Amino acid sequence: MTAVSKPELLAPAGNLQALKAAVENGADAVYLGGKAFGARASAENFTREELAEALNYAHLRGVKVYVTVNTLVDNGEFGELSDFLFFLYQSGADALLVQDLGVINWAGRVLPDLPLHASTQMTIHNAAGVQFLAGLGLRRVVLARETSYKELLAIKRQSPLELEVFVHGALCISYSGQCLFSSMVGGRSGNRGSCAQPCRLAFSLVDDRERQAPSGRGGACPGEHLLSTRDLMLLDKLPELVQVGVSALKIEGRMKRPEYVATVVRIYRHALDRACEDPERYQVSEEEVRDLAQVFNRGFTAGYFDGKPGPALMSYTKPNNRGLYLGRVLRTTPGRGVVFKTRLPLRAGDGIEFWMQKGDRSGVTVHSMLLHRAHPDALSAEQAAASGQMATVQVQEAEPGSEVEITVPFAVRPEDRVFKTHDERLISEAQLSYMRPGQLKTPIRVTARARRGQPLELDAVDADGNRVSARGTWSGEAALKHPLTPEVLRLQLERLGNTPFTLATLDCDLDEGTMYPLSELNAVRRLLTTSLEQARLDRFRRKLPDRIERTAAAFRSALSQDAVQATGQQRHKPLLAVAVADYASLEAALEGGAETVYFGGVSYRGRQPWNPDTVERAVNLCQSRGARACLIIPRIWKDDQPSGAVEWIDAAVRLQVDGVVAGDLGGLDLAIKSGLETATDLSIPVFNDLAVQLLLRQGAQRLTLSTELNGEQLRRFSYRGASCLELVVHGTLPLMISEHCPLGTATDKGDRCPSLCRSSDCQLKDRQGYLFPLQLDEHCRMTLYNARELCLIEHLDDIIQDGYGVLRLELRSHQAGEVLEITGVYRWALDLLSTGDWNKSMGKQAWERLNRLSPQGLTRGHYLRGVLAGPERGGEAAGPVYPKKAGVS
Repeated sequence: MTAVSKPELLAPAGNLQALKAAVENGADAVYLGGKAFGARASAENFTREELAEALNYAHLRGVKVYVTVNTLVDNGEFGELSDFLFFLYQSGADALLVQDLGVINWAGRVLPDLPLHASTQMTIHNAAGVQFLAGLGLRRVVLARETSYKELLAIKRQSPLELEVFVHGALCISYSGQCLFSSMVGGRSGNRGSCAQPCRLAFSLVDDRERQAPSGRGGACPGEHLLSTRDLMLLDKLPELVQVGVSALKIEGRMKRPEYVATVVRIYRHALDRACEDPERYQVSEEEVRDLAQVFNRGFTAGYFDGKPGPALMSYTKPNNRGLYLGRVLRTTPGRGVVFKTRLPLRAGDGIEFWMQKGDRSGVTVHSMLLHRAHPDALSAEQAAASGQMATVQVQEAEPGSEVEITVPFAVRPEDRVFKTHDERLISEAQLSYMRPGQLKTPIRVTARARRGQPLELDAVDADGNRVSARGTWSGEAALKHPLTPEVLRLQLERLGNTPFTLATLDCDLDEGTMYPLSELNAVRRLLTTSLEQARLDRFRRKLPDRIERTAAAFRSALSQDAVQATGQQRHKPLLAVAVADYASLEAALEGGAETVYFGGVSYRGRQPWNPDTVERAVNLCQSRGARACLIIPRIWKDDQPSGAVEWIDAAVRLQVDGVVAGDLGGLDLAIKSGLETATDLSIPVFNDLAVQLLLRQGAQRLTLSTELNGEQLRRFSYRGASCLELVVHGTLPLMISEHCPLGTATDKGDRCPSLCRSSDCQLKDRQGYLFPLQLDEHCRMTLYNARELCLIEHLDDIIQDGYGVLRLELRSHQAGEVLEITGVYRWALDLLSTGDWNKSMGKQAWERLNRLSPQGLTRGHYLRGVLAGPERGGEAAGPVYPKKAGVS
């Protein structure tokens, strides 16, 4: 087997205690966030003072720190962001985790030697996406969690960058970075760090008449949490990951407790070391899996590592921690006593939860318990219980197989299930691992010189080659009773206490019979360790470049010049673009007055599929009507999958289309290199001027702005007025895209898919009665759409006055008849606007007309108020309003 490097074990830290837990239990690197610009705004996170302390603590112990700056940033926030990045640069952050292309643009120009890692929020899932980011100067890519082992091998062979993969923790049902669910239904944007996890809530699967979707041969849906995934666990896959040559293995959990971090890191540290040392005989112990499950689990899954897992991905019945199964209630006793046989050790201080048959769940902490033992004359425990021949004794601990009784303050019934949700021993051991100082020590070699009449001199060198010296102030004297010996000196130098060092070797050059006070020995030792700590930290700290302000100013000036040049190419009449799903809808869009039509890329179940003939007919029809024909490159495509980016780009070149719309960075890169006029789809978030500048300089011609921007943010774009910007003004917006198909997996337990997508239009119905349409493509990927349809027709005059002259109708979820009518309404409105005959009353009439076409009503999306960008700012929902925290971590 070819020798490979050991991957970095990367751990989460939501606060300083969690960071210490990660470091002391063997993490090679830790990722964390500040109080702003991180994708986990609900975590405790770090103040600047805490960040400085965290960096020092980790760096002294040889552990790297990566800081998350992985949210989308609007134009008004770059001043605050710049100040934060300058602080991180000077403080010695080892790398930044980023999502926003504008942030990449700014940091790459102003702080070019600050390493950047692409967050999983960038949805990188193919080799072309990795190569695009390599061209932007990034060092590492966190691949999408949906990447299989086979796909990982293919990407690794073509990757010029370090690759990082998740190995443990919570999963998202959607591709990360492609989810607007929380944003649209609750005004809390995951792309802005404030996901409320509505996917963990209850939904029912219904058809287009709101009837419960027919079940497959496996019976009814196995639970009501149809979008709630299990937790990832790849502990048994470590040898394969090591052999692939990935650079880092990542544990999710910045919102988890320090005890969780300590336990998971400890187990993965030991397992990874074994996987590297002897992969052929690598095994995972039952205790390791049990401890991982005990500290937190929703059920475990290998995710997409071996391909699509089907129902094994999902936690249908419980969206939060389920603990470990202990057994079932055998009987109850007077005074609310509950008797059950425990399958696991049970101790005082443990937490248990009862799952009642009626669906409720209640928990309690075990303070004491009665151990039931059958009378010697009883033939069985059951007979003893029935005859009252059970002896009881109060205990603090019970072994597996024991019949125990505890008292609970709520009613339970026989056959209710019992789960252990808290193991006091496991948690105490985890706490001890990071609360007891000095678990992780760096070995140092010390040389001592003692001469009569001269101060004591100590030299030290650590494992990284840092060298320091310390010299005392007391001159050596002739000893009367206690001369300094190597043994005495070692005893004093080994007293390194709370320092991050341990004495490995000591070389002594001592004059015989020389004496120094013990206080002097201790003082010189402290001076030595303090100097060594400083030397270790100095390696990480940076000075801002002397011309940083001039560089930043020049960058801003270039941005302004680029924007002025772009706005000089503006159109005088708004352009109407329509995205459609099939040929009939394309015909309808053209009949309705579309000037540009986006089509192809994906064929949806139940719709006429795209094939070479229909694509060519569509191109010819557009050109005959004087409209621009633009092919869609799918936002998700795998390197080895048919109908991916390469096939659609080849078709675009062959048919000489007017352009393509790229749905991901890999497709964008391939399209630009093919010489095609290329636009970005709404799945590539463009949130600020700096992202616009970067994409235009890379060769894109038109950019679709993020649907999470509000009107005020749109008015702050320097590029507004340029023909390169496109705004979605109407349509049912996609909330997520997922490799998981709830239609096939939630309704069937057999081997065959019931193919509900071919026979009916299915929707997810939430607890408030809102219906979220589902579409499945030819690869069985699910797209979930918003319940309410975006409509900005009342604001068209403001939008056009603000300089946005390319307006899109996002109608890929609509049938041809709806496409015709909606396109016709917008064509009518734009024609009146261009002649000056439009007024607000007409806008209201148009809204009411379009509202009749939308079964669940219309929404203005985020145009009026925007989304939450952290715990301080509010937003408006563009769908049903859910609580601040709909799910659980």
